Amino acid sequence: MLLTDWLPDVWARTHTARLLAGGLLGGPLAEREIRAEIVDRARLATLRELTTTGRFTVDICRCPGGPTLTLHDADDRILGSATIHGHGSVSWERSRFRDDLDVAAPTALTLFLSEYGVANVVGGLLAPLVQELGYDERSGEPQFRPASAPAVLAERQVPEALRDDLVGVAGNLAAELPQDRVTALAERLATTEPVPVARAAMLLNWLGRLPFPTEALWGEGVLVRRLLATLPEADLLTAAASGPPVVALGVLNWAVHQPDERAVVAAVAPILRRLLA
Repeated sequence: MLLTDWLPDVWARTHTARLLAGGLLGGPLAEREIRAEIVDRARLATLRELTTTGRFTVDICRCPGGPTLTLHDADDRILGSATIHGHGSVSWERSRFRDDLDVAAPTALTLFLSEYGVANVVGGLLAPLVQELGYDERSGEPQFRPASAPAVLAERQVPEALRDDLVGVAGNLAAELPQDRVTALAERLATTEPVPVARAAMLLNWLGRLPFPTEALWGEGVLVRRLLATLPEADLLTAAASGPPVVALGVLNWAVHQPDERAVVAAVAPILRRLLA
């Protein structure tokens, strides 16, 4: 049976879908931890659309993937399974069909999985949003902000209260500022903008505008994330949910360095669906 014939057949008989821990090397399916169970018919229909619509590659990637999606009939017998491979790739019964699917709506699938507790999805959302907003590194330009370049600070919308202190510090060195200087910067910003949500918006706006990946992840971005650490997460989420897309990009940058990213993904999901659908 062809994969394109097999998928409609098993989905027509599916009563329950489960997300299991692990990928192809995770051991027997019956012994896996169940991360989520989906029985609602509308949600099952959405999951079917997201995991079966797209372009078959006639090839497979080399990673084991994860999590694993299993389909069960009304008697709870497994009808088939698939592994999720990164952002937007699904492999149905890989050993049998050996034909990965590049799904038509990768962001929607990633957000759907996040709603059911699948972690570590921000990395897959960050790069597409960077490309959509045009903040990826430009060929031939310095990877780190040079010192004594006030125009670059203005272009990145660094809070004005901090520009005089940072104009002489190159981007790579900004990542290494001692803690007392970071504390002083945070206090200066709080003096000029006492509302925490507003400060969070300013910092996330700055972080989102940094060229990705070098400056955003390892240069000046380190400093911004240290400044964000002085604010409650709730204020960051409020700022991100109500701010422009570049603020959403900033909070994804912040979230990829945090142990739990799910609240951030939920906060910016409407923005991501609008921009990346």
